Amino acid sequence: MEVDEASKALDEMRRRTEQTLRRGSPRRVPIWYRLGSAASLTLVWASADTHGWAASGMVVAGVAATLLLTRRLELATGVRLRMGALRFLPIALLIGAMLVAAIFVGSVMRLYDVPLDGTIGGLAAALVWIIGIGWTQGAAAATRDPS
Repeated sequence: MEVDEASKALDEMRRRTEQTLRRGSPRRVPIWYRLGSAASLTLVWASADTHGWAASGMVVAGVAATLLLTRRLELATGVRLRMGALRFLPIALLIGAMLVAAIFVGSVMRLYDVPLDGTIGGLAAALVWIIGIGWTQGAAAATRDPS
């Protein structure tokens, strides 16, 4: 294989990788995925307001709904992305912002003895998710500089 052929083959591989990332990580995440996953994440946070089997059931239901929605998104885009193909920093920043929002809002609600403080904190995290998931997907799927 000559250098020219190898260079063309590498360019084609990069082009296909970029195409796959664009298709599997749309900046415009479907509204059904945004809202559904936000609701399922809120359900997980709301489990802090209950005890016993109900709390466990809410966590299991929230995680199961998130996994089902993610699988449905994979089927809709036709691409199953691996975490190794995505940049980790934008995802970590979104998760961090969600945690800060949920903990801060939930703590303030608890400080003022507002009932359902976990649910309200979860709603704050869900709002951060709805606002930030499009940017995060786009940033996480941005092509890496091979050099």
